Amino acid sequence: MLLKAHPGHPRTSATTAALVQEALAEAGAPLGTFALFTGHESGVTVLRDPRVKAAAFTGSVRGGRALFDIAASRPVPIPFHGELGSVNPVVVTPGALAERRAEIVSGFVGSFTLGSGQFCTKPGILPLPRDPEAVEEIAAEVRAAAPAPLLSPQIAEGFRRRLAELAELADGPRARTLVESTITVDADGRPQAGPGLFLVPTVEEFLKDAANLLEECFGPSAVIVEHDGEDEVSRILDRLEGSLTVTFHTARDGQSAAGLGALVEQAVAKAGRVLFGSWPTGVAVALAQQHGGPYPASTSAHTSVGPHAIERFLRPVVYQDAPAELLPPALREENPLRFVRTVDGTVEDTTPVP
Repeated sequence: MLLKAHPGHPRTSATTAALVQEALAEAGAPLGTFALFTGHESGVTVLRDPRVKAAAFTGSVRGGRALFDIAASRPVPIPFHGELGSVNPVVVTPGALAERRAEIVSGFVGSFTLGSGQFCTKPGILPLPRDPEAVEEIAAEVRAAAPAPLLSPQIAEGFRRRLAELAELADGPRARTLVESTITVDADGRPQAGPGLFLVPTVEEFLKDAANLLEECFGPSAVIVEHDGEDEVSRILDRLEGSLTVTFHTARDGQSAAGLGALVEQAVAKAGRVLFGSWPTGVAVALAQQHGGPYPASTSAHTSVGPHAIERFLRPVVYQDAPAELLPPALREENPLRFVRTVDGTVEDTTPVP
C-alpha cells in the first residue's frame, strides 16, 4: 500500500506512517507492505504505474476528477474511489425549531465551524422555516465564534475564491451576507479563518443560482435558505447533486416526521447517509457506516470509513470445486484461522471449544 502525505500536515503524516510500519513489522508483514511518499507529481506518477491496481482519494471535485480521468485512461483502467465535494443539507422542520430552537442553532454553528469547516461532512446548506429571529440567533453565534486554523495556504486560497463567488452573489437581491468571513495569518504564518454566513430569503431566489449555492465551500461558511414548507424543501433537494449526507431535524414527539416520507425518499436518492436529530460531522468508524454517496460526493459505491472500507481494495475470487489442499486456509473445512464465515447460507460459529 502506498500513501501520499497531505502537504498540510507532513510531520503528522510521517509520524503516523512510522507507527504503521512498526506495527506491520511486529505482525510479520513483508517489508514494503506500506510506504509513504510526498509530492503532487509523485502522486500522478504512482497512479499511472501499472503495478498499482486501485486508488483512493479525498479532496476537491476538480482534483479528484482529474485523477479519476487518469485512472480511467490507463492502458488497463483501475478502480478509483474518490471522495470529492458535498454540501450536506440540514433540513429543520417547524416543530423541531419550536421545540429546541437553542439546541439547533448552537448545533448547526458548531457543526459547520468544526475543524474550521474542513470536514467533508460539514453542513453547508440549511433550509430553515421562515423565522427572522432564528436567523439572527444563528448569525450572533457565528459572529462570536473565534477564527481557527486552515490546513494550508492552498486551502486558504481556495476558501478565499469560493467566498468571493458567494459574496458576488450576495451583492444582488438574491442573497445577503449575514457574517463576513475573515482570512488572516497568525504569528507563525499559518492561515486562520473566521466563519461566514449567507442568507437566501426565498427558495425562488435560491433556485436561480442553485448551481453556485450548491457547490461545496471548503471552510467555515454556510448558507441559510428560508422556506415556507415541505414543498419548497423538496425543490431544494431536487436540485441537490450527490451528497455524503442529508440531515433531518424533526420534533421529538414524532408528529412532524409523519409527513416527511417523500422528502426522505429524495434524500436517500441523493446521499449515502441520511441522519435524524444529529449532525453530519459526527462520523463513526462502525460496521453500519456509509461514508460515500452519488457523484460528486463519491466516485464509488463503497464506504471510505469503517471496516467495510477495505472492500475498495479487495477483488473477489471464487474457488469452485477446488481440491482441499489447494484452498487458502480461510476456505478450508477446518477453518484454522477461526474466521467468521458463511457456509451454505449459515454463519459459522467460530467460538473455540473449551
